[in-house]
Amino acid sequence: MKNAKKLVALLLVLAMVLSLGACGNNASNDSSTSSQTSTSDSGDSSTAEEGDTAEPGEFKLPIVDEPVTLTYFNADDTNAAIITNDWNDNEFYQEMERRTGVHLDFETVSSADYQTNFNLMIASGKLADLIYVGASYYAEGVDAAIDDGYFLDLTDKVEEYMPNYNAIRTSDIQYELLSTTDSGRLGAVYELRQSKQGPWLGLWIRQDWLDDLSLDTPVTFDDYHEVLTAFKEEKGATAPLILNWSGSDGEFGTMSGGLNVLNSWQLDETGKVNFGPYMDAWKEYVTIMHQWYEEGLIDPDFMATDERTADMAKVVTGASGLFAALYTMPSVYEASSEDTNMNLAPVNPPVKNEGDEIHIRLRDSYTSGNTAISADCENWEVALRWLDYLYTEEGALLANYGVEGDTFEFDENGDPVYTDKIVNNENGWTMTQTMASYLCPSAGIANWSDWTRELAGVPEKDQACYDVWSEADDTWRLPSSVSLTQEESTERAALYADISTIVKEQTAQFISGALDIESNWDAYIASLESSGIERAIEITQAAYDRYLARVQE
Repeated sequence: MKNAKKLVALLLVLAMVLSLGACGNNASNDSSTSSQTSTSDSGDSSTAEEGDTAEPGEFKLPIVDEPVTLTYFNADDTNAAIITNDWNDNEFYQEMERRTGVHLDFETVSSADYQTNFNLMIASGKLADLIYVGASYYAEGVDAAIDDGYFLDLTDKVEEYMPNYNAIRTSDIQYELLSTTDSGRLGAVYELRQSKQGPWLGLWIRQDWLDDLSLDTPVTFDDYHEVLTAFKEEKGATAPLILNWSGSDGEFGTMSGGLNVLNSWQLDETGKVNFGPYMDAWKEYVTIMHQWYEEGLIDPDFMATDERTADMAKVVTGASGLFAALYTMPSVYEASSEDTNMNLAPVNPPVKNEGDEIHIRLRDSYTSGNTAISADCENWEVALRWLDYLYTEEGALLANYGVEGDTFEFDENGDPVYTDKIVNNENGWTMTQTMASYLCPSAGIANWSDWTRELAGVPEKDQACYDVWSEADDTWRLPSSVSLTQEESTERAALYADISTIVKEQTAQFISGALDIESNWDAYIASLESSGIERAIEITQAAYDRYLARVQE
């Protein structure tokens, strides 16, 4: 089975390379490491005594008597990449090595090409000890990665070697569902957030333009039409609305949220699983977008826009006044613009009628990635203990805030507050760059993460997005912990390859006018049906039913 998977992975890589070819080339600090005493961690690199299970909160440093090196296959960080190409230059990892006695040999690849490089690693059969797998880059899922001999099955190991992680993992049903496969196994160590993070991506509008034009914040599609028309005619915007792939809603999905439809599997008004572009609301959505496109209210290059967030150049030059962006980006746009009056504000997607409820938005998140242990890892006990340290109070503090007296101090309330080394870096780096260079990078390694640390670098006015976007709910979004079996994943992936191509190509053609919506809609639906959309929905419904059963257990 493993050799067969290598061949499949290699073929996938070759296919991607051929596709790309056809399309064109598109300072360290010493610190005292006071640690909690452990009555159960032996402190060496050998396997713990049978039945010698540690208790949460207990930890002994270093975790090995002699230095141990582990390899880690992970992605770069576009912020820290400006500063370093080696994560061993990152002060968090340096401090982790001092405290634990474990050195990491990084195999860092481009985040943009991570899937390709992941497939190459699988095809080569030369696996790193630790592997960052994000939302699971193994196409058939974590269970399959275990069965195929790539990921170590941690089910019977976590309680003994990661008591701190396990205590947190089992403290909340969402954590437990996220970190457990449908078959009840543990196939990776998940980054778990200390608190739920609300919607961190959504729509932003030029509030200064609204003020100049004496326009209220738009609510309905008619309101937005009026506003975008004014942006075009009065402000000279050539791409009033940037319609793009948001990463969370799929192609063109951000503006469709007000119609309670998105380009993905979702729930409908009956509470059953459906597929957004197969629903009647998708036709209504593309019809409106086509009208706006014809009137010059949508970026004419929208079919070539395949990014998570808006084209920065179009935003900062005033070509656009409405776009999707991460909540950390507006301050960057405003600082980069020559228009000193630029003021961006968060808004919700348009609804048909004022008062309509929105049930589609970026879902609340409890995790952003995970770290698998390779089935070939000889020092897996060390790897698990190393990771478990990041789920202790002390280890989590290091990951999120660094070393006291260097990157943070405690305030009068006992809360960690960043020093000038982070917020006013002497190198002139942005706060995002300094955090990625001195602290645990976002999604850098599984840990007990405090996402609110990011707020220190986000203006208070921009933080209002969480309140604005949370006015909608995410009850029609499938929970992230819905999981498919290996067989289901394989079957649905095969069906979705054709389904997604149809949706992406024909949605773009409907909006641009290359295909007439009324005369071609039935054929579009028929093509989805002939590609197996009903079976794909049936598979997803079965997975959702199992999720509901697990929640009710």
